[in-house]
Amino acid sequence: MDFFQDVKSFSEKLAAEDNFLVVSHHDADGVTACAVMVNLLRSLGKNVSYKVIKQFDSVTVGQIVDEKAETYVFTDMGSGQLSLLGQSGIEKYYVIDHHQPEGEYELQVNPHFYGYDGGLDVSGSGMAYFVAKALGFQDMAHIAVVGAVGDMQDNGGRLHSLNRIVLDDAVVNKTLKVKNDLRLFGRQSRPLAQMIAYSSDPVIPSLTGNPEACAAFLMGLGIDLGSGGDLKHYVDLTWEERKRLTSALYMKLLDLNTPEFIIQRMVGEVYTLLNEEKRTELRDAKEFATMLNACGRQNKPEIGVEVCIGDRGSSLHKARSLLEVYRKMLREGIEYLSNKGVESMENLYFFDAGDRIQESIVGVIAGMAYGARIIPPDKPVLAFALDSDDNSMLKVSARANWGLIRKGIHLGEAMKNESKKFGGEGGGHDIAAGARIPMDARDLFLKNVDGLFKKQLGG
Repeated sequence: MDFFQDVKSFSEKLAAEDNFLVVSHHDADGVTACAVMVNLLRSLGKNVSYKVIKQFDSVTVGQIVDEKAETYVFTDMGSGQLSLLGQSGIEKYYVIDHHQPEGEYELQVNPHFYGYDGGLDVSGSGMAYFVAKALGFQDMAHIAVVGAVGDMQDNGGRLHSLNRIVLDDAVVNKTLKVKNDLRLFGRQSRPLAQMIAYSSDPVIPSLTGNPEACAAFLMGLGIDLGSGGDLKHYVDLTWEERKRLTSALYMKLLDLNTPEFIIQRMVGEVYTLLNEEKRTELRDAKEFATMLNACGRQNKPEIGVEVCIGDRGSSLHKARSLLEVYRKMLREGIEYLSNKGVESMENLYFFDAGDRIQESIVGVIAGMAYGARIIPPDKPVLAFALDSDDNSMLKVSARANWGLIRKGIHLGEAMKNESKKFGGEGGGHDIAAGARIPMDARDLFLKNVDGLFKKQLGG
């Protein structure tokens, strides 16, 4: 109860302020958190503007201070940068975050203080939603679910804990439907054969990357693909056809000795946004989140915010164009990494993409490579890319998996502690984190992180 009571008290203080600047992170969770907060403050009749940034550090803090707002609200960031905020000169700021907090602060809500895991139990957008809910506004629950899915909090096959409360509110509001089904990406927006051909989580040998083989596979199951401009999508299949396809994929992967836990991840909860048009990216929470990531990673996060708030005209059109470019960037990044490969140390893998992969997507590429088994799952991976703001710096994106987390790996701690030693900055969750370090510190940074991972694993 303390969690909800404290959120309510925080929310009432926030509602007494005015002339806001909402500052948030540029990924799907940050974009949705920003949208929930902007929608709340506008509903309260407040004057509000927003700024979505790729990272909050000693470089960007000056840009935020220059906005000269009366009241700052940080969503999906701030808890890990409290000392930076304290030195910034900003007089009045509220922090709504789910990352590991640097310390306590009166005008902060963060689940870690109540025994919840911000990487599993609630997203940044979920925290923003609880603030809105405490003030009587529940109309953005479905958008907060999109943020949680974008933050990969459903990787175990379903959302749970505090995320479940947000999900249940969206169901009650009739803005979202939950069903156990095949979770392959593109179930709404891609023709059936393409959905299977583009599968990377899991990779389906002989089918992934081969649309013709996928079409033959489907026809062999007696599933009509449609024709011409009316190709069938997964959501067009009958429930019996869906079961037949899922069983066939399951058996195929089993015959190829795919680990059981990978196969089981293929089926789980899917979240359908009922007010969105069928067969579009916005209808499925995972696809919606990918579109928001496409906006943020290409320095157009405000387009994603406007789509979340309700713009189905110009902003949606621009977001779809950005999504196409984003898909191309990801394909090229995966191809580059497949050819280059990764280097191995005792307790980690790493690759340095330089300027071949943009810093904004190098972590996404690393995560996809895990799913596609381009990177083996037995160790964390660190991905390096040139910092576009300063060519003397490197951006580091670290990724792990739940098996490694259970063994003791915590990427956020590693990135934060080790980057500091070189005058850099870092942080994040146990399973996904990032840092910014001087380029000439890379090799020593890697050595230190490798040693820290050994300690985390009990070595």
